[in-house]
Amino acid sequence: MKLDTNNITITIVEGRNLPAADLNGKSDPYVIIENVEGLHMKGSKLVKTSVKKKTLCPVWSEAFEFTYNYKLTELSFTVMDHDFIGADDCLGTVKMPIDTYNKVIDMWVPLTNITGKTSGELHLQVHAATCFPVVLPEQSLPIMEQNIRLGVGWDVGPAGGVDLDASVVLLNDTKKILESVYFGAKESSDHAIKHSGDNTTGVGSGDDETITFDFAKIRPDARYVLFLVNSFGGTSFSHIKSAYVRLASSTNTTLAFSRLSKMGEQCGLLFGC
Repeated sequence: MKLDTNNITITIVEGRNLPAADLNGKSDPYVIIENVEGLHMKGSKLVKTSVKKKTLCPVWSEAFEFTYNYKLTELSFTVMDHDFIGADDCLGTVKMPIDTYNKVIDMWVPLTNITGKTSGELHLQVHAATCFPVVLPEQSLPIMEQNIRLGVGWDVGPAGGVDLDASVVLLNDTKKILESVYFGAKESSDHAIKHSGDNTTGVGSGDDETITFDFAKIRPDARYVLFLVNSFGGTSFSHIKSAYVRLASSTNTTLAFSRLSKMGEQCGLLFGC
């Protein structure tokens, strides 16, 4: 399932205190924007800045525009020294987390060389625009749609698969549990709520588990609907790659989005209406 696409502008502003890679005590630096998951680059062409000659404090002020989706959690940059003879030398690398939306991130970030030591700094400006509201804990958002879907997505990390589960609980006016919909009971008795089935690894693109709702069909004694997302094995959200939860319309347009890694060491999320 294709995820919503949004625009991101990355500006490579300047660098300072870069290491000298040439015999003249200078470098000929340029910056590569690495192709990371969730960042959509057109074609396979390497995206990089121009080369600045004989300097350790280059100024580029070059902007690049891309589209991205929910899978984008960080940007990766490599600063190289251009050589006319032989392979170019790596001056340093840096990863920049993307956890702020709809405003410009303007910051200097330290570069790290292959030995793990600091090798200068890179000045970056990033503006990640979204076409949907980003919701944080304890925040409310009106949802007026009759038909919605709950989507949970995550990716396989270095340690292998992680299992996130999406569930729904219906309560009556006294907050007594009427029934639950989850991977073991995939449809409510009134057929208004349906679970897509259990994904135990996060393998695949788009939402890994979904639950669809038709509020017009929900049983009349149901007063409250609770949405639950939990890590089956107890792995905290902060350690699960690209984890998110979203509410979408029947046409799959995102109505609300939350990055689960922002929940810190929690391994469960509860919200409702």
